[in-house]
Amino acid sequence: MDILEKNWIVLIIILISLSSGIFLDYLSGDYGFFIKNISYLDSSGHIQKIAQIDIPIATQVLKLAANFLYALSITIFITIYISRRLENKQQKIHEEELKKLSQEINQNVFSGLFRKLIPDEIFEIIKTEIIENKAIRKKAHWNFVFEEIDGGRIKLTSTTHYELHNISSETISDPVKIEIDPLSSTEMKAKKAICYANEKCIVNYDANSPTNENIKIEERENGAKTISYSVNIEPQNHITSTFEYETIYSGFVYDSQTTKYPIIDLNISAIFPKGYKFSLHPSLSSELKVVSEGNTHQNFKIEGGILPRQGIIFVLEKIS
Repeated sequence: MDILEKNWIVLIIILISLSSGIFLDYLSGDYGFFIKNISYLDSSGHIQKIAQIDIPIATQVLKLAANFLYALSITIFITIYISRRLENKQQKIHEEELKKLSQEINQNVFSGLFRKLIPDEIFEIIKTEIIENKAIRKKAHWNFVFEEIDGGRIKLTSTTHYELHNISSETISDPVKIEIDPLSSTEMKAKKAICYANEKCIVNYDANSPTNENIKIEERENGAKTISYSVNIEPQNHITSTFEYETIYSGFVYDSQTTKYPIIDLNISAIFPKGYKFSLHPSLSSELKVVSEGNTHQNFKIEGGILPRQGIIFVLEKIS
């Protein structure tokens, strides 16, 4: 009805045609029909009689006019409906083309301006990592929980949580790959990988579960394992991802964590046993602030932007 409401003149024409057709159809019922007896000679020369129904010309004309008006009403309605649908589709395509053209113009103007201010080598990095980036992480949390286990070894349970927002005008794909190498100096185990889109779980991996959703696991001869998946994100939408993995260190912990996509605001927390010192060394564009700290915990916050491949180096060492 939205289409017809915007074309009230057409609506009136349809209603008049439909009402007129109903009225003429009604009038045609006032005329009766006649039965005529017709006599004829058959092949043997005998006279035969048959009854023939005779419909008055007026009734036929009224019925024909009513059917014409019915057909006219339906034709106008379908024509307007289809034309409006085509018009809306063409308008949407035109708007998308204008939006894409506007983005290209803005990028070209931006590129032309920056090329005059900074060397091309630096600009190409900025263009690839920032200007052309189609996704941003928000509400990011990096949580580190250290435990002392047998033989003075340290077990780290790391949890990474974030929202990945598609800021572009097209659907993007986010491939995730976790490599586990048994020949590494540290033992690493992927425990969980969960991904939600529109409050629906689209990826679910649990190392303790025999069944997993939308996860590809490749195991090689040397014991190495690759856990991978890929999700699509619609324009101006986001997914929520959580990863949990476990790493065993021989005693002294020296490791790092970086980001694949730009981040806006990041919270970092560390929990560790007594008698240990945790220190964090940032390589970030924004300032790292200490929120709280104690003998067994430290909490940090970065307010602002973090660029791809930026991150932190964290150290845990025994002091007593």
